[in-house]
Amino acid sequence: MRTKSPNLIPTPTVDSVDGVALDAPRWARDLIGQTLRHRVRDDGRLTLDLAQIGDFALLTARVSGIDALPPAEVERAAADAYSAIAGQLGHLAASHPVRFWNYIPAIHRPSGHSPEGQPIDRYMAFNAGRYRACSRWLGGEDAFPRLLATASGVGHDGDDLVIHGLSASRPGVAVENPRQVPAYRYSRRYGPRPPCFARATVVMKPNQESLILVGGTASVRGEASVHIGDLRAQLDETRENLTALLQAATGSAAASIELFRDVRVYYVCPADLSATREMCRRAFAEARLEFIRADICRQDLLLEIEGVANRLPV
Repeated sequence: MRTKSPNLIPTPTVDSVDGVALDAPRWARDLIGQTLRHRVRDDGRLTLDLAQIGDFALLTARVSGIDALPPAEVERAAADAYSAIAGQLGHLAASHPVRFWNYIPAIHRPSGHSPEGQPIDRYMAFNAGRYRACSRWLGGEDAFPRLLATASGVGHDGDDLVIHGLSASRPGVAVENPRQVPAYRYSRRYGPRPPCFARATVVMKPNQESLILVGGTASVRGEASVHIGDLRAQLDETRENLTALLQAATGSAAASIELFRDVRVYYVCPADLSATREMCRRAFAEARLEFIRADICRQDLLLEIEGVANRLPV
């Protein structure tokens, strides 16, 4: 199933803003404030826009027209976009990547086969390019547990690959979920190269407030999707994963999803919106919510949740 570019669905708990399709969440834009973006690269196919203020910067890479490209070119486009972001960060005070959002056209499109003959889709082709760029950027896969930033990746029905990268003046601390295999250690069942991201990143703001940036989280246990076809059970599993992740990030068994202050929910089926909204309003009663119709990286997943939480005081 595919969709037009993700749109915000207005509800009483959502700040509805026109023109935010394929944009970073509201909380990330709030960090940057009203700072204007300016273009720092445009080679006709890849553009790179920058907004920065104080200790944070938001870079947006857009590769035009990849929907028509063969898999090898999609892989190259992903590698080029991440390499462009890495190159620009080298010139900024906010040089440490802490969060990425990836919007991938036709994320489930068949894209050939792996060397072992396994079918691969466009998300897997994208992952191969991201893996290549991150390995070069961070100095090899041995650095992934320490240096990878958290991320989300969803599909849309446009033509362009869009990647937002949030960076900070201080390095973040990568966090993994004890209930899940780290994404960068997935088996080849999920593609020739694994997704390169941490489950969360803890960031210290200048005022000494700690934020937990939580990447896309879904109904995955170990590395396998669970509760196939059951929306409520998938949400419950996702909540358990979010709770375990916050407990790992805070070092406290008392941490719960009540720590979330902003939550973005990606849902696949329009018919599921009402139930998803009702369940999430109860689960995240204290958070500002966004609901976005998008395709999830695995076709057996019905929703994915990301957000930002306040860390418990020490």
